[in-house]
Amino acid sequence: MVQQSATPGHALVRLALRILVVFDTLALFFAGAVHLFGATIPLGFTTFTETRILYAGIVEGVCGVVFAVALFAMLTQQTWQWGATLAAHIVGALGYLLGLFSTRNGTTPFNAADHRVMLALFAIGLILLFLPAGRMLGVQPKH
Repeated sequence: MVQQSATPGHALVRLALRILVVFDTLALFFAGAVHLFGATIPLGFTTFTETRILYAGIVEGVCGVVFAVALFAMLTQQTWQWGATLAAHIVGALGYLLGLFSTRNGTTPFNAADHRVMLALFAIGLILLFLPAGRMLGVQPKH
């Protein structure tokens, strides 16, 4: 790849992307586990309840794995990290659009909020990836 200089703004965008990918990875694995097994978690003031939705758990688990690969690429500074992170956001967005379509006739409050929040986060990630600083992921800076 072509070598480019990194600016403080570039470092901030790359940090934001790393934080976003860590969060997305953890959130996807959490949502996948909740949907694979179901959950009832007393929170004191309310109880978090989510029913078992096998297909949702599988899709979220696959998305989590794709994000984990992207996270590995980012943390180990692989030259293919931009492509892996782009693929993760596209796969995640497609999976969650499928989930949104599948639950169009009704779902739990958690599921409804989860779909919308994660889609927004995937969109933010895509925007960051296509900024000049985001495009530098995997590019070796000049020393």
